[in-house]
Amino acid sequence: MDRSPSKAAAGAGAYLALTLVAAALMIFLYGKIDYGDPKLEKWDLVAYRAMALAAPGFDHDVARPFAYRILGPYLAGLIGGHRDIGIYLVNLAFSIGLVILAYRFMLTFGLGPPAACVVMVLYTFNKHFFGFTTWNYFHVDDVLLNIFLIILFWSMMRRRWAIFAVALALATLAKEVALIMIPVALLSLVEARAFGREGWKCLWAFVPAAACYFLLRHFIQPPEGPTLPQAFAQNWTKVTSFDRMFHVVLNPFVPISLVPLVFIDKTISLLKGRLHMLLFYLLVLATTLFGTNNERLLNPAAVVVYPLIGFILQRSILPSKRVIAVILIGGFLSSFHWLVARYPLPSREAVGALSGGSTLAVAVLLVVLRMTRRKERIGEPA
Repeated sequence: MDRSPSKAAAGAGAYLALTLVAAALMIFLYGKIDYGDPKLEKWDLVAYRAMALAAPGFDHDVARPFAYRILGPYLAGLIGGHRDIGIYLVNLAFSIGLVILAYRFMLTFGLGPPAACVVMVLYTFNKHFFGFTTWNYFHVDDVLLNIFLIILFWSMMRRRWAIFAVALALATLAKEVALIMIPVALLSLVEARAFGREGWKCLWAFVPAAACYFLLRHFIQPPEGPTLPQAFAQNWTKVTSFDRMFHVVLNPFVPISLVPLVFIDKTISLLKGRLHMLLFYLLVLATTLFGTNNERLLNPAAVVVYPLIGFILQRSILPSKRVIAVILIGGFLSSFHWLVARYPLPSREAVGALSGGSTLAVAVLLVVLRMTRRKERIGEPA
């Protein structure tokens, strides 16, 4: 017998409440950055804090590319009183909003409440994504970008091009990486064989974002900082380093990095007809060649990676509560960090041991699970 809509809504609400409890716990455990630490004087937060403190005006000494990322710092700076507290509160509000919106997006994507809850809890355990932006609360733009990306994927799926246009323009004011949604949206239409009837609407939806991008660069003239070609020239060599590429490809999603490979058949199944998701991921990977960071630059990819993980969990692992428990424990252990933490680990090596051990344990468990189930199917009578 099917559950009534009211019971289904109540179930979804209960799982959302669990997700928010996990988010609140992790917000506490990640703590807050000590922005007065001299070791951080060359970090991005210095630029973002200066921009927020200058609001409603503009700080004309901020270097590129930070000077163009005006939305988050400007909104945070409009809060009255002690500006640093205001920035923290704005970031906190957007972070909680991101968790709620992402959970709802998982349901829209086709996940049931249990799977949506598990993947969102895993997201809050991710020290490189939710952890970093919670701890370093000056990175409001990173949180805003993910919020807008969810809206962009939803409006793209629903062919709501007016919403898409507004969201893309605002996202461009937060971080220019949002513009990778242009080829992603075009490919989604081609895959759906809808370019003929939707193509012009889609193309017009790009115009406000393009205008924002070029107008920012026309009116804001930073005194220093690398241009895009210069940034690429400085950072593309990371592709020649196994260590750095490990930190780009595998480390951002511990302990679930290997899940799509273990269940490669489910991964391929999801991507059939959704190659725009793969294109989005590859474009996010490409953006890491323009920056010095590794794991943190993969944060936008969470918009497609976590639905994939949820799809695999829902199809192949749920309702195995013990396996889910191991994955969640691995995720929690992987959340500990030597810097991004209220109670930091003693060294980078300790972080690597917990994250690497958790990732390996989850992968081995899932391989064993697949092999066991395969043997059971082979042993079944014809």
